[in-house]
Amino acid sequence: MDEIFGVSMTTITTVLVGLLGIALLFVALVAIRKPVVFKLGVRNIPRRKAQTVLIVIGLMLSTLIVAAALGLGDSFAYSLSTNSYATAGHVDAVAVVTTDYDTDNYLDFGRMRPEQADAVVSGMGTDDRVDGALPFLRVEVPAVNEATQLGEPVIRLVGLDTDRLAGFEDDLRTESGDPIDLVALPAGSVVINDKLAEELDVQEGGIITVYYNEQPIPLSVFAVTPSTFLNGQADVIAYLEAGGVMSLAALRGIVGDDQALTGVAISLNGGVRNDLDMSQDVADAFEPTLSAQGIGLLLFKKVNVDISVLVANVFTSLFLVLGLFSIGVGILLIVLIFTMLAAERRPEMGMARAVGQSRRQLIQQFVSEGTSYALLAGVVGVLLGIVATFIISAVVNNLFGEFFPVQAEVSPRSLLAAFSLGVVITFLSVVASSIKISRMNVVAAIRDIPEVSNPKRRPRTLVYAGILLLIGGALTLQGTNSESMALFGIGMSIWPFGVALVLRFFGVPSRPVFSVVSLWILFFWLLPDEQFTSIFGDFDGDFELFFVSGIFLVIGATVLIVQNLAVLLGGVSLLGSLFKSRLPAVRLAVAYPGRSTGRTGMAIAMFSLVIFSLIMIATLNANFSKIFINDDATAGWDVQVDASASNPIDDLTATLQQQCDTPGQQCIDTSQFAAVGRQQSPADNAFGDTPMRLQGDPGFGAEVLWGVDAAFIDGSTLFFQSRAAGYGSDAAVIDALKHEPGVAVVNSPDNNDSILGIDPADGFAPISVEVQNPETRETVQIKIIGVIDPKLSTLYGLYTNQATLAQTFPNLPGTVWTVKYVDGADDKRLTDQIESTLLRYGAQTTAIREQLEEQQGFFTGFLYLVQGFMGLGLIVGVAAIGVISFRSVVERRQQIGVLRALGFQKNLVSLSFMIESAFVVGVGAISGLVLGLALAYNLLQSDNVSSGESFVIPWVLVLSIFFGTIAVALLMTWIPSRQAASIAPAEALRYE
Repeated sequence: MDEIFGVSMTTITTVLVGLLGIALLFVALVAIRKPVVFKLGVRNIPRRKAQTVLIVIGLMLSTLIVAAALGLGDSFAYSLSTNSYATAGHVDAVAVVTTDYDTDNYLDFGRMRPEQADAVVSGMGTDDRVDGALPFLRVEVPAVNEATQLGEPVIRLVGLDTDRLAGFEDDLRTESGDPIDLVALPAGSVVINDKLAEELDVQEGGIITVYYNEQPIPLSVFAVTPSTFLNGQADVIAYLEAGGVMSLAALRGIVGDDQALTGVAISLNGGVRNDLDMSQDVADAFEPTLSAQGIGLLLFKKVNVDISVLVANVFTSLFLVLGLFSIGVGILLIVLIFTMLAAERRPEMGMARAVGQSRRQLIQQFVSEGTSYALLAGVVGVLLGIVATFIISAVVNNLFGEFFPVQAEVSPRSLLAAFSLGVVITFLSVVASSIKISRMNVVAAIRDIPEVSNPKRRPRTLVYAGILLLIGGALTLQGTNSESMALFGIGMSIWPFGVALVLRFFGVPSRPVFSVVSLWILFFWLLPDEQFTSIFGDFDGDFELFFVSGIFLVIGATVLIVQNLAVLLGGVSLLGSLFKSRLPAVRLAVAYPGRSTGRTGMAIAMFSLVIFSLIMIATLNANFSKIFINDDATAGWDVQVDASASNPIDDLTATLQQQCDTPGQQCIDTSQFAAVGRQQSPADNAFGDTPMRLQGDPGFGAEVLWGVDAAFIDGSTLFFQSRAAGYGSDAAVIDALKHEPGVAVVNSPDNNDSILGIDPADGFAPISVEVQNPETRETVQIKIIGVIDPKLSTLYGLYTNQATLAQTFPNLPGTVWTVKYVDGADDKRLTDQIESTLLRYGAQTTAIREQLEEQQGFFTGFLYLVQGFMGLGLIVGVAAIGVISFRSVVERRQQIGVLRALGFQKNLVSLSFMIESAFVVGVGAISGLVLGLALAYNLLQSDNVSSGESFVIPWVLVLSIFFGTIAVALLMTWIPSRQAASIAPAEALRYE
């Protein structure tokens, strides 16, 4: 992994290590120059071992989360790049026929003429950096192992020019590493990859049967090799593909075309892990020559390695952003811990100041203690981060291993960065806390009485206000100019606090001022998308907004709660009056949160952050599941049959009925078919792209293009997000699509990104698109008259009638049949029968709804993984409540003794602690619950996501998170509360 948020990991690590060095140097100077101060700080660590353990657990979570996120990035980068190199082998680039020189459309190579291949080979041969140019043919066919009755509807057979294998020999080896000589390959033999061997349960010496033009062709398995580009593996990221390799002459014999070619594989100097930038230099050098021949150069290895790095960076950034919630909770916990430590040691600190200790020395004492905790927590966090990386990698591999295997790998650089960041975060938090707590009235501290409040106006209040106004205004302006929602939102949330401080300076009461500010923040971040845009305009944002919005929502809610804490506590006290025998415990419980509003606010914010993030993810997960798997998603179809270009099916129903006359074949009752529709694509692969552009654009992009028949249009449940002017109803659009030449409809961008970038409002002017035949360069003009509703999530691409494409695309090899069953039909049995019957045609049969559920399963699984990762914040919260409760017992030891001496029973003391914790945790949890649901609702109702579905709240999961958190927090409170209740009055009263 090389970058995070666009910044080099080397740079990040260097900066963090430098900051760590500064922090440790500061503490080292204290230890050397003022050893007494240093010893006073660190002596408390071994004195209270249980509390030290709790503090370390709370502090180490930041390091754990960062280490796990960076380790996951390393694992993705290592696994995917290793797989990329292994798959590419010595194939650095592939020359293919295309209209775009820098092509990335490598899953669907067209046919190359021999003279084009000769031009590539001869041209590349003049460059010393090229050590091989290998013409190849690739054909998709079905394959069956008659011995095991296992089949694979689509495999990729590759034929290689055996006269030009120089530079590629090492890619042709068995799984044991023995070289394979294609020249000596016996007639009727094939070398297969390990994926095909697994799918057909066949090994060396076995027989497989492939079908071309419906004719069976038996092939003997000469050897089994690892999956590479040269034996059918075309895409590193998607999945391992079944395939095989033979000589070019042998494969041409199968297809009956001695001129057939697909492309030319290019090998560059330097072996498998060579200089990737060299491939770009070679491509740039040959662009004029190759593009003039209609040839594009796919930098196969570089593209896939770059994709691997990109995926790793995206995953790392995502988990780091999500982990910021827990890191934020950890920072609050650090501040809270040292605030409580200061409260407990206040008389001690007062005496130290009275006998001559300076405020600076007091800060140094606390920083020494805090840094010692941080170093311990950093080591523990890094070790647990490694464990978390292995666990998360195993879960990811279980979810996505079919597409790309993930192996845990953590680099020393990532561990060093995580350790440094964790310690630096703790160090800075401790310094800030120490500066705050070092301000004290010595006499009041020695007597352990409240500080005398000074109502005098301080000029520094205006200084702070000016800073907030300046920063907030600058960020707002920068966000407006750059259309960055993150900068704009931060600025709009900061400057109101500056205004509030100005008003406070001039005597306006605190409660109404800060209540209004908090309500403004909540209003700003919870404003529905449509209203927000109409007021503030359009802004761009990424997933960092999830963290930014969450932080400011929690800040706003917490400020509102703290400013009105007296009202909430009064309500608790009023409720407690209903239980006369427990009223003293209630009154005692509400006294402390009201007296220490800062501490109470931080504790509420911690739980609010944790609950907010978990509720938000859980709600989004439930609603996305409903959006993607709805009754309309299948467009009314039950089964999709992807026909092979090498074994075309001209009439699906007739082909299935013919099997009834074939001995040994199943006879399918086609009367169970309510409708059969046909979609055809100009691409060989039905999912390949076709060059097209908006009329007037300078260059072509690529998009899926479908020519559909009347049966498909009639059988589909079509409705539209928007319609062009002149088409007043969905029925008018459908009728035009059936009968009017040159018109089309396109999928909503809410479902799939489109190079056309079309997302018009209802009543838009018809949009002209120019579609090009990549072989003849002929074009056809098509008008888009409708945008398909996003609920029809299985429909993607540009849909027009077959007559529109007939002249420009006389041959539409990519065919997809769709079938709708009659009510009451045995869906599963019919689908299995179709798949079995059409296996020899190479047709892939898919139950559409089952496929949607499988895809949603991957997405849901990933979101559950995210929830689990963010759930680490709960550990921080639980540790926090434990630390707070334990510190409260120590801090109030004398008060507890006085209460017990006055007659308070043990159960009342214990109950007062439980009520106090329940109030803090409950208010924080309710705040997080409401904010999480509100923001999730806003997001799902926005124009970018909205599907018209009603909002769903997964109450079982939401309430489990809510009450589970409260229950665990109260359990952590119960232990110290029992300890408090058991304190002997005499012992507590003489406690120092």
